[in-house]
Amino acid sequence: MYRILLVDDEVHSVRGLQAGVRWDRLDIGEVHTAHSLKQAQEVFESEAVDLMVCDIEMPQGSGLELLSWVRERYPRTETVFLTCHSDFSYAKQAIKLSSFDYLLKPVDYEELESVLTRAIGKIRGDRERESFEEIHRKYARMWESHRPLRKERFWRDVVEQTVPSIPAKIDEHAAEHNLPYTSRMRFLPVYVRVRRWNKDLSQREQKIMEYALRNAAEEKLTGNDAEAAVLPAGGGSLLVVVPLDGAEEDPILRMKIKCRDYIDSCSKYFYCDLCCYIGRATAPHEMAGMLRELQKTDADNVTVSNRALVWTDIPKSRQPFDPPPLREWGEWMKAGARDRLAADIERYLGRFEEGKAELDAARLHRIFQDFLQMVYYVLQLKGLQANEVFADNLLTKKPQEALQSVRSFREWALYVIEVAINRLYCNDDNLPIVERVKRFIASQLGEQELSREEIASHVYLNPDYLTRLFKKETGLSISDYLQQQRIEYAKGLLERSDQPVGDIAVASGYSNLSYFSTIFKKAVGVTPADYRRSRMGH
Repeated sequence: MYRILLVDDEVHSVRGLQAGVRWDRLDIGEVHTAHSLKQAQEVFESEAVDLMVCDIEMPQGSGLELLSWVRERYPRTETVFLTCHSDFSYAKQAIKLSSFDYLLKPVDYEELESVLTRAIGKIRGDRERESFEEIHRKYARMWESHRPLRKERFWRDVVEQTVPSIPAKIDEHAAEHNLPYTSRMRFLPVYVRVRRWNKDLSQREQKIMEYALRNAAEEKLTGNDAEAAVLPAGGGSLLVVVPLDGAEEDPILRMKIKCRDYIDSCSKYFYCDLCCYIGRATAPHEMAGMLRELQKTDADNVTVSNRALVWTDIPKSRQPFDPPPLREWGEWMKAGARDRLAADIERYLGRFEEGKAELDAARLHRIFQDFLQMVYYVLQLKGLQANEVFADNLLTKKPQEALQSVRSFREWALYVIEVAINRLYCNDDNLPIVERVKRFIASQLGEQELSREEIASHVYLNPDYLTRLFKKETGLSISDYLQQQRIEYAKGLLERSDQPVGDIAVASGYSNLSYFSTIFKKAVGVTPADYRRSRMGH
């Protein structure tokens, strides 16, 4: 629940907001009020305030002065201004102080609720980002200070078979590392494999998060047992080795419960899907072979994520394979029956995820090849080549990701169908790809320069085909539309900020100020500087 402060020297205005806004729908649990700058400061000093709605003109200190004070002491508080006057100087100061929005009285309650909903969304997003950054900093510090331990080096030598898998040799190796391991001991191995990252991470961030997973495994799977070990097992995976004392009645069941807790925590805090594969009780000289068996089990697993799987419970014999109904799929694709085809792909693949049919990596690869052949065949019947329809990375890089799991394959296959049917039936009224292009352009304005090829790559289409499709739908070429949106973006910056025109040109995607001024005047009818002056006069 969030907390809000309403500040206005007019008591009836505050009471109107208290009664008129549906606070419970906004997830706001506490509504505080103040009628002056001093009263508002007292509230801040005694209560946590997430959001402030504030009048600007007040007799004992303006809302702008209050926000300046809040910014210095409570920078996470978002502020929405209310005022009776559309004075540009007020708006300009509000922007400088990073207010969230600026509304005129009398305010429509639904409009205010909409603004507050967006402000709360920003607060929530900021908190999630700060939480992630704090976790990242914590494990970054631990990662930088980490040093290999003797037991990790021992087990690495064992599983990589640097030391021969002979009991006597392993006993000697343990003695050399001053470890209390013997060939008569039994250990429970757990192979931990990240199947999917659900957040875009740089290579360094991914390494740090893998280190975080490792530390969590030491805590939750080994209980920080001094004789247990957690070591990297290649490709971001982990091998957890826990000694068995022989007295525990069912160590595998207990480990399965621990793995479920570990998986839940990792999914929540480390933005990943993973599986834990629990092996059988294993002697040190058998550990290399057991690890290979667990890795093979993971390689064949394309249906299950976020589960703890016991190796001895996994069926070793396979049921007969039920291939996809490709003939029907091909007919529906030729007929443009997008919804029927998508629904049947969901039905067919859903059987594997629900456990009603068996699927391994080899069978998924076969489905992929047959599916791709069906798509090529239909396109050929319609006189099209795949390279005229799809961007290269949709049929080269993306399939590598698609074959990791049924879920990934379904996402890839449905998008291939969408792109292909849009190309085959480009007279359809619904062209979502064009809308994707528009949203992508809008998201990148002010961030980077965009080329036609980059835009086409984002939607996995051939650039020439996308250009024709976009112009057919909008009447504009992609370059003309992009320039139009850049000018609109520049107009917004000229109206709402005091940035120099040169900086606005660069932010809008124009490196040359003279060229920007020429293009802007051609589109708007006045120079950027004249446009800013004219807007300031309103």
